[in-house]
Amino acid sequence: MRWSTGDRAVGEQFAYWRELICSAFLALTPESDLRGGFAGEVTQWPLGGLALARIASQRQTVRRTEDDIARSPVHGFYANLQVRGTSLMAQDDRVTLLRPGELGLVGTDRPFRFEFGADFEQLSFFVPTTLLPGPVPTAAAVPTRGGVGAAVRLALESVPSVARPERLAVHAAGLLAVALDPETLPPVRSPRTHAAALADIEEHLGDDDLCPATTARRLGVSVRFVHGLFAQKPESYAATVRTLRLEKASRDLRDPSLAHLRVIDIATEAGFVNVASFHRAFRRAFGRTPQQVRTYS
Repeated sequence: MRWSTGDRAVGEQFAYWRELICSAFLALTPESDLRGGFAGEVTQWPLGGLALARIASQRQTVRRTEDDIARSPVHGFYANLQVRGTSLMAQDDRVTLLRPGELGLVGTDRPFRFEFGADFEQLSFFVPTTLLPGPVPTAAAVPTRGGVGAAVRLALESVPSVARPERLAVHAAGLLAVALDPETLPPVRSPRTHAAALADIEEHLGDDDLCPATTARRLGVSVRFVHGLFAQKPESYAATVRTLRLEKASRDLRDPSLAHLRVIDIATEAGFVNVASFHRAFRRAFGRTPQQVRTYS
């Protein structure tokens, strides 16, 4: 079965998309800033007690809220294989960024969130709880480059093209259970999105256009989500950038191999475009001027 927003009037497309994904999957709350000309398509293969769907769509956020759960109490898991684009998957206290070829799961009995920062495509495989016994690590990437994970990926990709897809789907669920076995699955990593944002800032510290929007674009998430990563931290995004730039400038000023550089060169390399504001911020942070730090190091 295939559904598409393409045959709807422009102003009705996202409203239809909301109805579409709720009927094809379970009660969900999608949001998008593309309310005018939104485009999306879902192709679904019913497989007995299991189901596989291919979703191709524009950027959006999809939530499963407490209200959604109350309206549609389904017990099972969605194993999502990223085909194109990226998706940020969040459930409980874990958040994972899925890239093409990576697989991640969410449980339907607890709130979750997906953030798609750009056009994307996914294969979404529903598996009842009874077929995945034991603890299931949700919002965590399952390796698919080799081993059992690779077999799961191949099985999901092959379901639409085989004569008896329901039989292969059962085998895919069994393989997934093996891939999720604690002895097979690598240890679940702690949430890494704040660390990923910090890594992005440090990598692009000297860029003139470093801001929440550029970090969000590179991570494949929304600007609002980037701000949220820093909401419970001691410093905001902007304050973090300023601190890291000051720390870099301080290190460089103390580095004998960089003694030939002028203070203004070091400030620029660290990402400061206004030298006067750099001097003020540096003295406020370290209690000495940049030249004093260089002289007495």
